[in-house]
Amino acid sequence: MRTTLSSILAFAMALVVLGSAAMAQGGGRSGTAGADQLLVPVGAQGIALGSAYSAGISGLNAIYYNPAGLAASKHTAEAMFSHTQSFGDIGVDYAAVGAQFSGFGYLAFSVKSLSFGDIELTDERNPDGTGATWSPNFIALGLTYSRALTDRIRAGVSAYLISEDQYRVSASNTAFDIGVQYQGLAGLRGLSLGVTLRHLGGNMQYEGAGLTRRVDELDSKRDPQLLRIEAAGFSMPTSLELGMAYTKSFQDLHNLTVSGAFENNNFLADQYRVGLEYGFRNFFFLRGSYNLPGGDTEDFAGESAYEYDAAFGAGVNFDAGDLAIIVDYAYRNMKTFDGNHVITVGLGF
Repeated sequence: MRTTLSSILAFAMALVVLGSAAMAQGGGRSGTAGADQLLVPVGAQGIALGSAYSAGISGLNAIYYNPAGLAASKHTAEAMFSHTQSFGDIGVDYAAVGAQFSGFGYLAFSVKSLSFGDIELTDERNPDGTGATWSPNFIALGLTYSRALTDRIRAGVSAYLISEDQYRVSASNTAFDIGVQYQGLAGLRGLSLGVTLRHLGGNMQYEGAGLTRRVDELDSKRDPQLLRIEAAGFSMPTSLELGMAYTKSFQDLHNLTVSGAFENNNFLADQYRVGLEYGFRNFFFLRGSYNLPGGDTEDFAGESAYEYDAAFGAGVNFDAGDLAIIVDYAYRNMKTFDGNHVITVGLGF
């Protein structure tokens, strides 16, 4: 057991070192990362808890927050469907399926899609619109593997294929998430630790016919030329999160979980998060959270430039033995725009 624990702690420290190296490469380049779709959280449970429960979240809900939690699933097979109505009529649809394979671990496949609706097409010659419309297409496909290494330690990794298709230009890339969860920290039942390194990958660059321009040279007898514009590459929004959670049971009827996390970002301000979940008979749940920005995040008006703060939600878990149905709702407040409404339905077999 000591050898295993030492190996896991060494692995967790390696994640911290690797994440710190990735953070150092950012050099304070706030707002310059690409593939922002990766930063959009999914799942009403995790959103209601403000993404603060990476140390203990489990099952398919854990894929975005800490892939190690997939191995803590209470079911042999799961399916999950989630829809988020975000600001500006942006819709975020998410689906995932996963299963346990004896002697191997857990595997899950996920897909996240962002819909923006029809956007009026403009260009340099028609700033008021050409009369045509277009719609971006953002998709992230994920494959997650997770395994319980001991009765207390879980590890997981997710690989993502990211695709962004806009008007006559597109970009694609791969990214990886790595996570570890440790239960019973310091021998205290209910106390857990989580470490997650997210969105580790190379640069992403747009290409396509939309980057070709017709150039007419003044005072020249030459015919118009086609100019090929090379788009600049941009890095992934890498982050390193350290989270802790403590769960206390009362009379086998009530469960109370307090969670917190610190996230060090390469291209955003660091964030502190706290979350609280109350459960009754593992059937009904109430959740709430608050996010606090770290460092200097003031805008030009001297106010906090961090858009999200409070979130809350509720959920019910109908467990009939061979089939479990989970329905969760969350609301995430935004300072400038309308808040986000999230509905998630999960099935366990």
